[in-house]
Amino acid sequence: MPEPTNAKLFGDLLRAFREEGGLSQTDLAKAAYCSQSLISGLENGTKGTRIETIRAIDAGVGAKGKLVATWPVTASEQQTLNNMIALEAEAIRLEDWESRIVPGLLQTSEYAHALMRNGLPQASEAERDELVRIRMERQEGVWQREKPPLCWFIIDEAVLYRPHGGSSVMREQLLRLEDAAEQPGIFIQVMEFSIVRHPGFEGPLRIMQFLDKPPIWYTEGWSRAGRLSDAKEEVSAQMMKFDLIRAAALPPEKSVEFIASVRGSHYE
Repeated sequence: MPEPTNAKLFGDLLRAFREEGGLSQTDLAKAAYCSQSLISGLENGTKGTRIETIRAIDAGVGAKGKLVATWPVTASEQQTLNNMIALEAEAIRLEDWESRIVPGLLQTSEYAHALMRNGLPQASEAERDELVRIRMERQEGVWQREKPPLCWFIIDEAVLYRPHGGSSVMREQLLRLEDAAEQPGIFIQVMEFSIVRHPGFEGPLRIMQFLDKPPIWYTEGWSRAGRLSDAKEEVSAQMMKFDLIRAAALPPEKSVEFIASVRGSHYE
């Protein structure tokens, strides 16, 4: 059995305080001026929220600051996949910067399989198949919505030349990018090798915006757990970084032409 995440441990602590106080999830939601679904998600370790809401929940259960003190550990931890899927499914705007691979929401299944084979050599084929299946379901959760979010993807030029899966897989993957760029509400830009005056070298960056809650930013790396936060100052700073990355990249129209030229010169 996998070890519980910090988010789940926080949820267990919240549930213990709530039940000790004789409160239902609905009771606590009313006391903290939030939704019952948020309380449920926090207790299950699948949702995040603002520190202000945690303070209200802490007061609602009479935790005397214990939940507030514990929350930063949870908020800085890599969020569960279910949490990310839920956030993607709710977002009205998604902005992604990627310098390593094609963003997950734009990957073909063959490209995703190649990534899993290369990046997870010790995993079984069944395990890799399951990860790919989950990734494809995440795509469906975004693209098959009645009103898909506005999406802005910026990828480094190196991503186009890194031949995961070989020429045929890359050809189909680049065609997928070209097709996606033709869809309303999807913008794709390429950051050329020659452009170095931008903050994207810090690593991948995702910003998600919603109708009914503050925007969230997310990044990840090998040397640290994923970082997901809705702290106002942090989100504002990351939005500015994304704007600088966007300004430095090729415009969307020229980016599609660039992708097509790489496909023709390297994978046809």
